Amino acid sequence: MRILTNSFGKEEKLCSEKDIDLVYKTGISFLSHPIVIYHLRKEEIPFSKVMVSVSKRKFKKAVDRNLLKRRMREAYRLNKSILKTPSFLAFVFVGNEPATYQAIEKAIVHGLQRING
Repeated sequence: MRILTNSFGKEEKLCSEKDIDLVYKTGISFLSHPIVIYHLRKEEIPFSKVMVSVSKRKFKKAVDRNLLKRRMREAYRLNKSILKTPSFLAFVFVGNEPATYQAIEKAIVHGLQRING
């Protein structure tokens, strides 16, 4: 295992279907507009694992979905030091319009601070 810096590598991505189901079914969710954040504390993992999602129903074009996902990942990558305990996290974009990077970053920072509680 490597020491995590300001990177967002493969080992930080929440990929396991079992873990994703666990986050959605037993995790806590709240709205930090325009993002819904699901989180589940996991003390036994060395660092947080994250997934991002944008609805195909609201954003038909893949370029729009990918842009929003890149913005969410970057906002998390730069602000993940706010999070104190390892968790499984899911960021789901629920806005109807594409948001600016500043709006997404503000929502993610607010959500990470709320998780710390």
